[in-house]
Amino acid sequence: MARNVSLSTWLAAALLAALTSSAYGYGDTFSCSFGKQGACLDYGDKICSSSAKCVSDDAICFDSYTCDYKGFVCKSKFEDLFDKCKNIAEEHDDLADEYNDLVRKYRNAVSEYEDFQSCVSYASTLEEAKNCH
Repeated sequence: MARNVSLSTWLAAALLAALTSSAYGYGDTFSCSFGKQGACLDYGDKICSSSAKCVSDDAICFDSYTCDYKGFVCKSKFEDLFDKCKNIAEEHDDLADEYNDLVRKYRNAVSEYEDFQSCVSYASTLEEAKNCH
């Protein structure tokens, strides 16, 4: 009984066989340039050059120079900065509300004082002046 094997399945199998055999075939001839040393890495291992910035595999980073000339910024640091900025903005808004309340109270006090001063100024008797509040 003949089997129908699709071309893509056959190509995938042939490619896998070629890669597997070539990996074993060249395993004995692996070499590094002078001054370099080969290494086998385990899952999660990282290799960074002395000038590289290494971050964890799950880090989300923006492209270099996204923010300015100083380099890239990682999402966690950006979110921390964003939270601080948001907190400062909320504090600013609270202070602005408090300031506006104080300005309103000041204007009310000035208005009451001017009303009192006017009342006393226009009072023709001591009894009228005493009734000014």
